[in-house]
Amino acid sequence: MNLRLLPVLILLTPLTFGGTQPPPTSTPASTNVAIVNATLIDVRTGKESPGSVIVIQGDKIARVGTSAEIPVPSQAQVVDAAGKWVIPGLMDMHAHAGNSPEAPVNLYLAQGVTTIRSPGGNISLLRLLREQIESEKIPGPRLFFSGPLLDGNPPVWPGESFMVDTPERAHSAVNFLADQGVDFVKVYNNVTEPVLKEIIETARQRGLIVAGHIPRSMTMTRAVDLGMKSLEHIRVTGREMLPIETANQIDFLPLGQREPLLWERFDLASPKFSELIRHLAESQVFLDPTLTVDESDFVLGPEEQQKNPNNLALPQEWVKFAESQQSPLFEVPANLKQTARDGFKKRQEFVRMCSRAGVRIIAGTDGPGLGTLVPGYGLHHELRLLVDSGLSPVEALRAATLTAAEALGKDKELGAVEPGKLADLLIVEADPLLDIGNASKIELIIKGGRQYRPADLVRNNH
Repeated sequence: MNLRLLPVLILLTPLTFGGTQPPPTSTPASTNVAIVNATLIDVRTGKESPGSVIVIQGDKIARVGTSAEIPVPSQAQVVDAAGKWVIPGLMDMHAHAGNSPEAPVNLYLAQGVTTIRSPGGNISLLRLLREQIESEKIPGPRLFFSGPLLDGNPPVWPGESFMVDTPERAHSAVNFLADQGVDFVKVYNNVTEPVLKEIIETARQRGLIVAGHIPRSMTMTRAVDLGMKSLEHIRVTGREMLPIETANQIDFLPLGQREPLLWERFDLASPKFSELIRHLAESQVFLDPTLTVDESDFVLGPEEQQKNPNNLALPQEWVKFAESQQSPLFEVPANLKQTARDGFKKRQEFVRMCSRAGVRIIAGTDGPGLGTLVPGYGLHHELRLLVDSGLSPVEALRAATLTAAEALGKDKELGAVEPGKLADLLIVEADPLLDIGNASKIELIIKGGRQYRPADLVRNNH
């Protein structure tokens, strides 16, 4: 979402991300912890296991099983989770950091988001933010990032991107980003096919995947065939589905006009859509629908977002900054507002069709922003939108846990409550498989073995 907030203050951003408060009191990760009497949700299968015991040693999960199978270590801190449920820590796979002044990253953690993937942003600020979180100077989620996005000529966001208009510049840019420690590479709207080929090949050589927007000059099918692995937003180009003359009239319009006009013309029942979805499933790409930001742009609008009570969780200076930086690129003309709302419903149907076909869905928001895009709150809203689109609650949870970890290439470390993985998990007060909204009813957050109470994480935000 911060790509929607013109980053005029980037160079003035103080390195006090998430506010100036010290880290809240938490149990050191070196302490052994035993969670007992929990109902554990296996996000792989949807199975619920009452009476579970989870033993944490340091920052990792040591043992998981029943009380009959696992004795509680004598020196362990016992956390009684009777009548409560345990799920993995959640992940927001499209959460911009490293741009907005004092981005309140503590709010992600307060809402059980223990990991974020930031597709864009100032690479120096991102590196410093990650160092501050990892050194526990501030509370926040695990941070994976791409650094500046790679765009063609002209770049849509000059201050946020590297302009790679030749394969040679693409090769150089990817190597620079890899040397700076990025976790993946993000591409944007105006990249050409020869440049995208070089980006993907160089990234492959450096052990990085390529995520991002489908460039407007090509189809989603072509971008996937070239090797894009994570598709951000539902950005089907007109040239994929429409006559080329019509596509050329629409594909390069600003988003607030382009997307309503495209989705008005798209026929989800057409063989072309069936073939596209089949291809996405067979190619094993990840689809990050970011329904939350699309709903914000095409259904809710900025005025409604400014009135949302979620904003009360934000520092007031950040609210004022967000309100002042809305971009006209995303404004939907009055005559297209109903078309945009109808198009959002078709997007949700597209997500349902993809999920049923086996496309790997991941959960992201494109925050931070106001209203439904407030850090942490936005991810829970995304889960609700995924369920509204036709996913089951466990499928939505999987999109924000295990499948998200797979998209990061970290499924051996994150994404499930299993022995050997990092101890990122939540104790919630009600069953999220009955109502996905229950995933937000958090009693305790554990990240890397450290325990946090939601109220402690937000107590000094104002």
